[in-house]
Amino acid sequence: METEVLYYKKLEGTVLAIDYIEWAFTMLHNRMSTPSLNILVSLTEPLNIFEVEEYFNRALYEPDITEPSYDDSAKHYVRYLLRQIVDDPGLAIDNANEVYTIARDHFLGEEHDRWYEVSELIDDFLYGDNSITITRAYSTQLIVQVSKQQLDNHAF
Repeated sequence: METEVLYYKKLEGTVLAIDYIEWAFTMLHNRMSTPSLNILVSLTEPLNIFEVEEYFNRALYEPDITEPSYDDSAKHYVRYLLRQIVDDPGLAIDNANEVYTIARDHFLGEEHDRWYEVSELIDDFLYGDNSITITRAYSTQLIVQVSKQQLDNHAF
């Protein structure tokens, strides 16, 4: 898990203790090693969120990692969700709803408009009268296509 993704989850209040452990593994994989990172990756279930966050804060301080801004974290998290959609289309509908929520709350313009349209399509499929008989396959295909376009265009 990348630092910006972790920070977005932290700022939104959705971070889990395991997210910090995944972040520490990513940092070690990227050849960054500190005593606190090593301790963080060695923690096992059941995890105490306060203990995990303490080691996380130490792990940030030791190599002097700068905290990303809220907007940078949101953009990075959206790109993370888009990559997940492209890599695993089974996540398309859930991730698309989350992308729309972030776009609605943080971004204006074409990104917001495009994901609003996708959200409306999903709502029609899942909850609406579905008068044009939208299928899960069609929804997934459209979401994957939009995700690829947004990644290629560096929209977020």
